[in-house]
Amino acid sequence: MNIGVIGGGINGIFSAWRLASNGHSVDLYEAGKLLGKTSSASSKLLHGGIRYLEQGHISLVKESLRDRAWWLKNAPHASRPIEICMPVYKKSPRGLLKLYTGAQIYRFLAGKFSLGPSKFLKKNQLNNELKDQNLIGAITFFDGQMDEEKLGLWVRDKAIETGVKIYEGERVISYNNSGEISTKLNLLKKYDCIINAAGPWAAELNEKNNIDSRFSLDLIRGSHLLINYKIKKSFLFQDPASKRVVYVLDYFGNALIGTTEVIQDSPKNINCSDEERNFMIKIFNDHFIHNIGPADIVKEFSGLRPILNRKSNSFRKNFSFASREAEIEVLNRLITIYGGKWTSAPSLSKKVLNKVKQMEE
Repeated sequence: MNIGVIGGGINGIFSAWRLASNGHSVDLYEAGKLLGKTSSASSKLLHGGIRYLEQGHISLVKESLRDRAWWLKNAPHASRPIEICMPVYKKSPRGLLKLYTGAQIYRFLAGKFSLGPSKFLKKNQLNNELKDQNLIGAITFFDGQMDEEKLGLWVRDKAIETGVKIYEGERVISYNNSGEISTKLNLLKKYDCIINAAGPWAAELNEKNNIDSRFSLDLIRGSHLLINYKIKKSFLFQDPASKRVVYVLDYFGNALIGTTEVIQDSPKNINCSDEERNFMIKIFNDHFIHNIGPADIVKEFSGLRPILNRKSNSFRKNFSFASREAEIEVLNRLITIYGGKWTSAPSLSKKVLNKVKQMEE
């Protein structure tokens, strides 16, 4: 089949690679820079989503853990296992036993892809970099971490090697579910199938092109700070006030803090607010002996998480309860990917391929 993919984020590029590897002719259109938006603004983790266990998203976690293993096996030059420490304080919402149980379930779901055992740590085993006031101890678990830029370029190169033609900086002006795409440079092109993999922009594009979809997206902005300070361990902190969990990760010699979760009504002006910046600096200073300020920020970046809009909007009070599950909708010759995340790109691309196969039958 002759397929046009709209969107040069990780799910668009990986799906294009998967389709081309299975004999399809694939063109990929990206309005801006390849991997230049949401896919370049993640927490740099390849993870199953340990916090999703609390909401009962077992199948999603298990699938993501398989995807985590795929990345670590196939791209070891751009990914690595990391041990993450979850400190527990007297006022922490979750105690040592609950966190240890969750970590054990997480490892059990990983099965043969487990990266290592969880451990109890006493407060004197935390390398003296944390303030010990009200600190009880900690639980550790393993996940994956990526060099995001290097890994994205690897996927891009694999896609090109399989024959994907990438049109970077070429905006799709319009499309329909009959397979027609009109771009800024190419007036009109007909495809057997179109894949809308525009991430946070997928629903907006469908609406602009009068596609009658059953789904919509809620957009959540996640901001991060890269700090000029080397930490000895990577951490996942529970913040009792906001009921959020916040990572402070060792990222190749710097400390990466994130993420925030703020509803954003439009996929435009995606920037870290003063409130978010102050929140993350406070999280760091509340826990570490070493204090930081705005002058220590090497880089800050924000991305949008496309969350599938379901009937219940209870997650608006606590975004941690929002499912990261993706939905793939087929309308005639148009396939739209709603949701999805970096880690799950391998399994999501298989589902896209299966939808294309069904279209051929």
